[in-house]
Amino acid sequence: MNANEKFQKLSDEMLKRFLDKNPDMATFLGFHDPYDKLLPDGGLEAVYENLELFREWHDRMREEISFESLDDDNKIDWRTIERAYNLWKFFIYEHRTHETNPDTLEDIGGIIFIMLIRNYAPLERRVEGIVSRLEKLPEYLEQFRTRFEKSKPMKLWTEIAIEKCQRMPPFFQFLVGATKGRIPDGLHQRLQEAVRNLEKPISNQLEWLKGLLLKTKEEWALGKEKFKKLLKLRGLETTPDEIYQLGEKYLREMKEERARLAQMISPGRSVEEVVKEIQKDAPKTFEEALEATRKEMERSRRFVIENDIATVDEGDKLYVEETPSFMAPLIPFAALVLPGKFEKTQEGIYIVTRPKDIKNLGQDLNYPNIPNTAVHEGFPGHFLQTSRSNRGGSFVRQMASGTEIVEGWAHYCEEMMMQHGYHKTLESRLMQVNDVIWRAVRMIVDVKMAQGEMSVDEAVDMITREAAMSKEGAIAEAHRYTLTPGYALSYLLGKHLILKLRDEVRERMGDKYSEKFFHDTMTENGYLPIFMLREVFEQRISKQFGSS
Repeated sequence: MNANEKFQKLSDEMLKRFLDKNPDMATFLGFHDPYDKLLPDGGLEAVYENLELFREWHDRMREEISFESLDDDNKIDWRTIERAYNLWKFFIYEHRTHETNPDTLEDIGGIIFIMLIRNYAPLERRVEGIVSRLEKLPEYLEQFRTRFEKSKPMKLWTEIAIEKCQRMPPFFQFLVGATKGRIPDGLHQRLQEAVRNLEKPISNQLEWLKGLLLKTKEEWALGKEKFKKLLKLRGLETTPDEIYQLGEKYLREMKEERARLAQMISPGRSVEEVVKEIQKDAPKTFEEALEATRKEMERSRRFVIENDIATVDEGDKLYVEETPSFMAPLIPFAALVLPGKFEKTQEGIYIVTRPKDIKNLGQDLNYPNIPNTAVHEGFPGHFLQTSRSNRGGSFVRQMASGTEIVEGWAHYCEEMMMQHGYHKTLESRLMQVNDVIWRAVRMIVDVKMAQGEMSVDEAVDMITREAAMSKEGAIAEAHRYTLTPGYALSYLLGKHLILKLRDEVRERMGDKYSEKFFHDTMTENGYLPIFMLREVFEQRISKQFGSS
């Protein structure tokens, strides 16, 4: 058995052992039988058992296999495993949210949501798995509570967990209503009973969370040194201060560009007045908005193919549907449900929520902005990148966590497609610039909050002032940033790094450079961080084109 075969055999073995311990992740990846009916152990010991499993994988890989004997793809996977292991150790031993964030119901709700929306099996079979998991939920919650017997959770995160816990009973009731008449009566009765039997456990969870508030701590910031270390572990090759300065630069330049465009569109009027006028150019009904979004997703797909921008696999499908009514409270605007790595078909669903007040329809679903949404979420954005990465790379790449590429790619596509002439109006350009301003604000706020230099209230104030977001939306944004330091900055930083990489590749290839080659390599390796992508490009250029 050669080194590549040994590497693959070890990886397959460790994947199987990991999924046996984490059946929720199996569902996410597209493995369903028997995992869909199971829940992981919710206790603290299971967290460290997962880390130990990763350590064993990492150590055995280094002891049993020669790195130099591997082919290029497996060398990338080897380094992905090493990097993922080091990041996991950081999150367990230094970030420690497993014992400071007492919310687990979001994860449970998320996996049930995936089972309901992804059409990987008949609804009856999917609901059977949902019911089985609901029946096991009381035991899981008891296990989860043991994590906090000796630790102090964060006050803000506990308050958020309380709010989410209060939303779960309505979510379960909506689940019952949505499946009535669509599954056999016996299964529906079992679902009703499982939901009924959760009333007391969910109530106990809520009371436990309220009790936790008495022993919480206020500090949630990662801190300067840990944040700097996190960026280094991610391989971003830049400092927090450099990221902050870059955000300030983009914010200043894009605000100037927005003001210039506003004057070109409507001389003498303020930016705010022009934006409000643009938002009036919107469908009259939600049905028209849904159909316009559906047509725009398909138009963007055709545009990518006809202009040879990137490869689109014929079997990959993205559907646009209204958010099921029972899920609307959980999805205020829209959500993209992506396919799992091992699903038989790469199909996604972009669900759009009907606004409570039709007067607010134009805020998000206006004609100048719908093309940006289609490009970002669908083609050539998130869906194309995910489906091609799922088809092409190994499952190890799922652990790469290159958020600057995942979010940066979709953000990059907005401007790239406009440069190709996909949407040419000044109004669309202004709305696209507005999105860049929002991402610049995210860079600034993310860095400041992660380092403990900006409070939640200060972040909310900046987001509402600079990104023109509602206070309610800004609060949700700021709360999320406290939990995921370094994620929000990935959109604009990722786009910035992708543009730099594109320049490097173009210079390296000279007259052999092909934009489609660049985009296909990006979409096929969408989970890899920027420094690994650079290595992939070097390998492919050398193999396909020789040295330049």
